[in-house]
Amino acid sequence: MILLRQGDCRFPVEMVHCCHCWRACLAILVTIPALAGMVCRAAETVPTVQPPSAWVTPRSFDRPAANDAADPSLDYRWLLSDRQINAQNDEEFVHEVRQPLTEAGIQYASHVLINYDPACQSLTFHWARIWRGTNKLGRLDPSRMRVNPARPDMKQWLFGSEKTGILPLEDVRVGDIVDYAYSIEGRNPALGGKFCDAVQLQFKEPVDRAVTRLVWPYGRRLYMTNHLTSIQPTTLRKTNNVVEFTWDARKVPGLRLEPATPPWYDPYPWVQLTEFPRWLDVSRWALRLFTTTNPPSPDLARQINQWKQLPEPADRVMAALRLVQEEIRPPGTENSSASYEPAQPSVVFARRFGNDQDKSFLLAAMLRALQVEAFPVLVHEYRGQELAELLPSPILFNRVIVQVNVGGQSFWLDPAAAYERGLLTLRSWPSYGWQLMAAPAASGLTPIPPCPVLPLTTMTEYLDDGGLNNESTAKVVTVAEGPDADRLRQRLAVMPREDLERENLNAFAKFYPLIHRAAPLVYADDEQQNRIEVTESYAIEKLWIRPPNESNYHFRMYAVNLDGVLEEPPASLRAMPLAVPFPVHQIFHAEVNVSALPVDSDNVIIDHPALYFHRTATIIGGKLILNYEFRSWTDAVAADALPAYVSDLNAVVEALGYTLFGS
Repeated sequence: MILLRQGDCRFPVEMVHCCHCWRACLAILVTIPALAGMVCRAAETVPTVQPPSAWVTPRSFDRPAANDAADPSLDYRWLLSDRQINAQNDEEFVHEVRQPLTEAGIQYASHVLINYDPACQSLTFHWARIWRGTNKLGRLDPSRMRVNPARPDMKQWLFGSEKTGILPLEDVRVGDIVDYAYSIEGRNPALGGKFCDAVQLQFKEPVDRAVTRLVWPYGRRLYMTNHLTSIQPTTLRKTNNVVEFTWDARKVPGLRLEPATPPWYDPYPWVQLTEFPRWLDVSRWALRLFTTTNPPSPDLARQINQWKQLPEPADRVMAALRLVQEEIRPPGTENSSASYEPAQPSVVFARRFGNDQDKSFLLAAMLRALQVEAFPVLVHEYRGQELAELLPSPILFNRVIVQVNVGGQSFWLDPAAAYERGLLTLRSWPSYGWQLMAAPAASGLTPIPPCPVLPLTTMTEYLDDGGLNNESTAKVVTVAEGPDADRLRQRLAVMPREDLERENLNAFAKFYPLIHRAAPLVYADDEQQNRIEVTESYAIEKLWIRPPNESNYHFRMYAVNLDGVLEEPPASLRAMPLAVPFPVHQIFHAEVNVSALPVDSDNVIIDHPALYFHRTATIIGGKLILNYEFRSWTDAVAADALPAYVSDLNAVVEALGYTLFGS
């Protein structure tokens, strides 16, 4: 522990240094002012208008000089981003100033967006004005604010009901300076009185000044860690028994993510703040939320007793999982009220709806009643491997699943995976990396091993050549297994059949322009083995073509399913890693009845650290037999490895087509 000094006063702050960053974590942290306490205020339909609280330190901004030319590539720029947090009063003050530079920038600058939880926080506006030359124009009309569900790009924490308040501003013009301030008062009760937050030190757009001030009660421990920054806060011990920390960054350049970066990649500097000293403390927090002393309701007890008659523990697990996945629906807009802790299992069972937390709590409770060891576990979808390098905090998680231990094996089950099927041993889970278990014996993060069940799609095409004058026919049988079967099952369930057939037809028409459907699509779903087989029938006119100035006809076969998973990078030269589809395992098999013999009959193997491709071609009994296999080995390619990856990927794309020549 480092004791930071201010004059003769000493106050405890533990500084932990870490060089890794985490965008997904940051998105959650900076949008949720989760302050101490347990009181929840009622939502207000129209925000009030008041001056800022007395604890707020006013800050001015520097107006751009007449000769201060902005970057012509920018639509707007930030002059000030001032965020002040009072952990003692559970209040946050925000003052932002921005200037639209183009017509497109006006679309952004003419709306004030505020993320907060109306169920337990109150919003107060202080001002909203426009500086146009020497004129100050008032634009604050709180009655025009509308509160919408949080934007899809805003990563929600597990507990709460965050919304996005939108206040439109009238008559904003290019070159105006938009200046507004507001405060959010209240705290998320799910944290049980603990503080967790983050200080963001760089943004997409350049900022003349980005300052964060934290008013912290003296005597309460605060743990900090820097990510991609060496900036240390200035500290000041006040006479009213508080400590002030201020991070002040000036002339901060903008930093935009390149297209197709991995979701875990975060190049932005930030500082993590938490009041949780150990992961053990976070485990105890989770256990409190997912513990019930109430006996099951009569209806739930009756259902559990029926399952107890099943002979094997795995059968009981699957029966309970099927009920939660298929019969407990997600909450709709009519019942999406704020939730700061999971609902009790009997309540969820009775009402037949619940969010991820509710469903996981219900599943774990039912399995334990069936004498199966099961616990809710907190995970993050993207960057679980990095959790162990971050400070302990509950808001680092965005999913709750269930770990089940049966017959000496562990499985990680997702109660929200409504389209998942298969035996227990065929269930799959993503690469979460680390988990926080809500169990009495849990002491912190534990690893989740890689799932042995991987995706696999096999497409088999049976092509009968009709020659130069007749239609050729093709029967295509696609078999999806593992996670690929789950995705295909969802697609079959939510897409109208005619849309699905049209989409598949267009995938083939990319290579065979004169193709049309010869029969309706049919499929068979083996739910126990989690295997779906889809059969399609096509007719192809003028399969054989003869280009000008050539004497021979030819046509090309294509591995259509492999083409569907290969994504061309937006650029081969970049500074950031490239996200690539992972895990992927695709097989293409073709049997072609033709009299012509192939010319390019050599095998092709492309072996790269990020991908593997193999193509073979043989003639057996007068048929051309093609076999393709493609696998991906990673979810991202480093920037310096991208040229070699693009070269090998282009070679794979080129090898997807196989040419046959005729006379």
